[in-house]
Amino acid sequence: MDTSNTPSNQSGNTPIWSTILRYGSYTAGAFVVFSLLTYLVNFNMMSFSGIAVLYGSILIIGFVLASMAIRYQRDQLDGGYISYGKALLVGSLTVLLGMFLSGFWNYVLINFIDPNYVNTLKEQFLETWGGSMPPEALEQALEGFDKSGELLSTLKSSLMGGVIFGLIVGLITAAFMKKQPEMNIR
Repeated sequence: MDTSNTPSNQSGNTPIWSTILRYGSYTAGAFVVFSLLTYLVNFNMMSFSGIAVLYGSILIIGFVLASMAIRYQRDQLDGGYISYGKALLVGSLTVLLGMFLSGFWNYVLINFIDPNYVNTLKEQFLETWGGSMPPEALEQALEGFDKSGELLSTLKSSLMGGVIFGLIVGLITAAFMKKQPEMNIR
């Protein structure tokens, strides 16, 4: 077996937690900056375009930072190779951690920086969707806004969103970033 083209650090057992913590923190920072920008310009997140911008931005930020995390793990720690499963884990957990940590920012924004922000979001929601929803569904949706100021509700939403977006981003990013060593058998 010819092993002359294989890197010396080809161990797939290198730890991933330092990569996830580093890039998960970067991801959280990017989400906070995005949230702060939309807050400062009073962007209507309740319209069709607002929803598209919100979810599109979350996905773009997630893809970019998950790719960076996987590339760092692959090239700097794993000798240029990473399996699909390990890439999936690094990418998914990076986005999950970023969304979970940014949930703390949302809690601080809603409860300490601008306690009236939830009312602003409710007004935007009512303007956009109020006339097209059944009264029971509208009331239930507005109750959801009231729960957004609770720490556990905020963190639960961040965790659920992190799992969903983390898996979407991780599955796709890992498919492009994985790199298995070539086996030359003679």
